[in-house]
Amino acid sequence: MGMERYSITCGQSGYLIARRRAPSYGVQMPNSSTPASRSVLLTFRFVGPALLGSLAMALVCALAPLEAQVAALGGLVSTLGGLFLSYVEQERDRDRRLGEVLEKLSVPFRLARDPELFEQYAAFCRVLTDLAGLADPILRETAALKLASVNDQLAPLSGGTVVFAGTEGWRTVYEKLLASRGLQEYRSVALVRTEDYWRDAPGRKSMRANYDAVARGVRVERVVILRDELWPAGSPLPAGEVGEWIDEQHRHGVWVVLVREHDLAGEQELRADFGIYGDRAVGIQELDDRSRTTRFTLCFDPAQVRLTLERWDRLYLFGTPYQSLLDRAGPGA
Repeated sequence: MGMERYSITCGQSGYLIARRRAPSYGVQMPNSSTPASRSVLLTFRFVGPALLGSLAMALVCALAPLEAQVAALGGLVSTLGGLFLSYVEQERDRDRRLGEVLEKLSVPFRLARDPELFEQYAAFCRVLTDLAGLADPILRETAALKLASVNDQLAPLSGGTVVFAGTEGWRTVYEKLLASRGLQEYRSVALVRTEDYWRDAPGRKSMRANYDAVARGVRVERVVILRDELWPAGSPLPAGEVGEWIDEQHRHGVWVVLVREHDLAGEQELRADFGIYGDRAVGIQELDDRSRTTRFTLCFDPAQVRLTLERWDRLYLFGTPYQSLLDRAGPGA
């Protein structure tokens, strides 16, 4: 019966592992009958210098005075010590270089278990190979700067942080998280400073994702922080488009809690727009004066999730459930 043999090749697409079945007549498993490797003590490189050194010391002992013998012995010991230390240093340097090579080789092996990442890695290798053939030094320098910029953007991903700047692309990930299996609770804080907060087409689509999550049994809670002009003092409920937006969420099963922004004057860190996806991730949204997203940061770090949950609990102390406000306002409010 044959055995499997493996070979490793390196190309533009990265490292590939080829496996083939070796015929039984060409492969033998090592066993006790396999001759052992020859000892280094029996090689000429050891025996020759050892014999010459022994002969030289014998001549010194036979012909030279005692002082010369002691000097020769001291020189020999010093030489052997220096050679030994040099050998140890060379072995240490060789092990270090070998470790660096193996570390580089281990990258494609680890990525091979993830086809999607390995495909991107292979494409990146092809690009680097093409860049290595560029002759123009200015073009090569520009390419190196561009690659450094890409690496800076990708580096946070290894720590579980994704940053979307100046784009609405984050809503796709937002909706995927709401629809992900195992999500049982979603908590969010809406820092509303304009009438058209989440009232554009992307915002309405994201709200629909909230309602779909509620329909699947996900508990969705939202704390809405409102400016005084959007919820004037003495007014039982917010009015206008914001009031309609809040009431719409309430009718779709979202648990809404309202907070006046001026009540958070001494709690500046609570005046933020963020969402907590169960115990999985945290999303922080940064808005401009017209309620447009300038930056969205998604973090999958468990420690950050715990800290944000603590912030949520503190913020909740300043809120009033929308249902309680409806009960106070009475029928027809």
